[in-house]
Formats: sequence, structure tokens, C-alpha cells
Amino acid sequence: MRKILTINFFLVTVLILTVSLTGFGQEDFSADLLIEELNRAKKLVNSGEISQALDSLLGVRSILDSNIRELSDAADKESDLELFKGNLRIGYVNAKEAFTVFTKAVEEERKSAKKKSEKLVSLREDVLKGEISEGEYKRKRDVLQAERLKAQLEIDIAMLDRMIQAGGFQSVSDRLFELKEQVKPIMNKLEAVLNNIREGTAVPEEVSQTLSQIHSQYERLDNILTSLIESKIFQITNLRADEEGYDLVLRQENVVLYRNSDRIDDLTEMTKEALRKEISNK
Repeated sequence: MRKILTINFFLVTVLILTVSLTGFGQEDFSADLLIEELNRAKKLVNSGEISQALDSLLGVRSILDSNIRELSDAADKESDLELFKGNLRIGYVNAKEAFTVFTKAVEEERKSAKKKSEKLVSLREDVLKGEISEGEYKRKRDVLQAERLKAQLEIDIAMLDRMIQAGGFQSVSDRLFELKEQVKPIMNKLEAVLNNIREGTAVPEEVSQTLSQIHSQYERLDNILTSLIESKIFQITNLRADEEGYDLVLRQENVVLYRNSDRIDDLTEMTKEALRKEISNK
């Protein structure tokens, strides 16, 4: 009688655990099968087949123990994750804004290139107004296009000089010197074209083709230089973020759609200040 009462108590306990686990929504947990197995054990107990009933109950308990351990592990992981989130330091950097440190370092050269672009627009307006002939427009346009391309190359040359002189770019100094050497023949070729245009000895078709080739060379150079600058921005960001104890830093462009300003820090200004020191450190 005492053994039957003990088993009945065990049946009730297992049933309670089964219902509790079902509430947690375990995907691989089948409460219906366990309850069916419990009812089978109860019938075995009532019919006096205690040994078989115990075997059935032990199987049920094994399954329950396994699910309880999984739930316990999941709860521990969730608790650890919440603790991790609470202590996580997150920041972000606007790389485009940080890049302005370099563009401002060659502000005068950029102004010169901008003036050439503005003159090209003004020249086109003059021909549309009928103030100059189409032939004169084409000649002046070729000169301005060549001068603008020269001004754009001078921006990159000025930036290369700043980076070569800066102590913060010693690790890529060989690459910078190599790029500067590549610019020299391009500039010589451009100067020759300009002289021919001004003297009126240039063939228009050849001018257009040559300027197009030089522009492609300029774009390749500019892309390489931009890549080197971006690498420096990310290097500085990683270094400063590590020093300040940040766990995660994001790039703002196309990544950060919303931020909680109380929990996510803007590290852009910190990065810009470090970049200014890199450029001015000779």
C-alpha cells in the first residue's frame, strides 16, 4: 500500500512537471506522449504490475530530467546575455565625416578645382546664350577640362605629400612614394596636351581621347588614395576604441538606422581629432 502511494505521488509530481515544461514551449517536447505513458504506468500500478510501472516511470523521468537541464542551461545563457548587454560599450563612427579631416588639409587645391568646374558651367551658359561661337566654346572647354583635371591631380599630389610627411603614415610610406612617382608622367602628358591646345596645334579628336585616358588614370589613383585614407580612419578608430574600452564600434553609413544616444556613443569627433594629430605629426 505504501509503495503504491509513493508511486501515485511520483505520478502527480511528474504530471506537474510535464505541464510546466509544456508552458515553456519546448519544440521537441511532446507532453501528450508523456501523459499517455503516465496513464499507462498508473494502469500497471493498479493492476499490480509494479516493476513494469517503475520501468515506464523511469523512462518518463529521464526525458523530464533532460528537458529540465536544457531549460536551466537556456535560462543561464539568457541571464549571461542580459548581463553582457548591460556591460557592453557600443559606439559608431561617421567615416564620411571623418574623411573631411583629409579634404580640409588640401582645401586650397580643392577650391582651385571647384573654380574650374564653375567656369565650365558658365562657359556652357555663354554658348547657349549665343555670346560665343560653338568653335570658340569647344576650344575653351578643352582648356578648362584639362585645367580642371590638372587641379584634381594636384589635390591628390598635395594629399600624398601631407601623408608622406606625417609620422602616422610611415607603415605605408613606400606605397605613397610609389603613387607619387606614378603621377609624374601623367602630369607631364597633361601639360603637353594643355600647351598644344593653347597654341592651337592640338587635334580635337586626339585631345578628347588623351583627356579621357588621363581621367581614367586619375580615377584609379584617387581610388587607391581614398582606400588608404579609409584604412587609416578604421585603424585609428579601432585603436582609440580599444583604449577607451569599447566592445563594439559600427560604421554609421548604411548601418545605423537608429541609436539610443544614452547607450551608443558617437566616436566621430574623437576619431577626427586623432586623425588631425596623425597628419600634423611630422
